[in-house]
Amino acid sequence: MAKKPKPKKSGERSPMALATAGVGVLAVIAWLGWTVPWLCLFVVAGMLPTLAAVVTDPGKEKHDAIAVGTLSVGAMLPFLLDGLAQAGRSGGREILGNPFAWFSVYAAAVFAYALCWIFPIVINVVYENRAEARLRQLLRRQQNLVAEWGESVREEMPGQGGG
Repeated sequence: MAKKPKPKKSGERSPMALATAGVGVLAVIAWLGWTVPWLCLFVVAGMLPTLAAVVTDPGKEKHDAIAVGTLSVGAMLPFLLDGLAQAGRSGGREILGNPFAWFSVYAAAVFAYALCWIFPIVINVVYENRAEARLRQLLRRQQNLVAEWGESVREEMPGQGGG
């Protein structure tokens, strides 16, 4: 009896699709390295924070790496397009000496790291404050019920157990 293949989960990629995408990315990088080596060097150096995020991100989904990589590529894109517009092998050489280009790429990576580290803390504080406010509201309501109906409303009903 032949085994039935497992149904794919939503968003799951096959190993062949991942390998094809990896080969495509390597082909683009090789083409950039051959035609415009300075831009390729800029891309590799600009993606170092992303590599660090991939290595240090403990999560299975690598959300930190996705955030850092996306913002780094977004910061690099205007400089890459400008370098590609300057045809020839010398195109892009100016980028390596442009401090604004380096600052924008690494500032985007720092911003992504800040989002990944600070945003969960802020959300946690907001939810804690909401929970505390709800608890205070319920305690006030309990006090109002006790004042209106007497202490008998505090007694536990049989079968509800208290601990």
